[in-house]
Amino acid sequence: MDASKKDKAKKQSKEKTKLRRWILQAVEDVEGNKGATVQDIQKFLDSKKDGISSRPEWKRILKKLLNIGHLMKNDGRYVISKWRMTSGKVTKNSAAHKANKEARRIRILQIIRKYRDNHV
Repeated sequence: MDASKKDKAKKQSKEKTKLRRWILQAVEDVEGNKGATVQDIQKFLDSKKDGISSRPEWKRILKKLLNIGHLMKNDGRYVISKWRMTSGKVTKNSAAHKANKEARRIRILQIIRKYRDNHV
């Protein structure tokens, strides 16, 4: 009885790990440097395993990735916020790198504008 509970928990853990990896890949693989929408992520997940995007676990995992800082939301799109990428490589021409660079630029401009507004 106890062994079956452990097996079930291990299987669920592996499933969550797969979902997490697939979500990161979905965000990384979007063409252009704008980031991935929720629909892009759903489409990617369904291409990996049919019907997986209809389950609520992937949304919880997405929120957790946002909270711990692996993903960042930029204009309603998700971008990878760390230099670490799922493939292990960082290339300056990758979509994730360009999206991160653009997001940093926007944040810096917002800080500068806020500073100017407060000190002028």
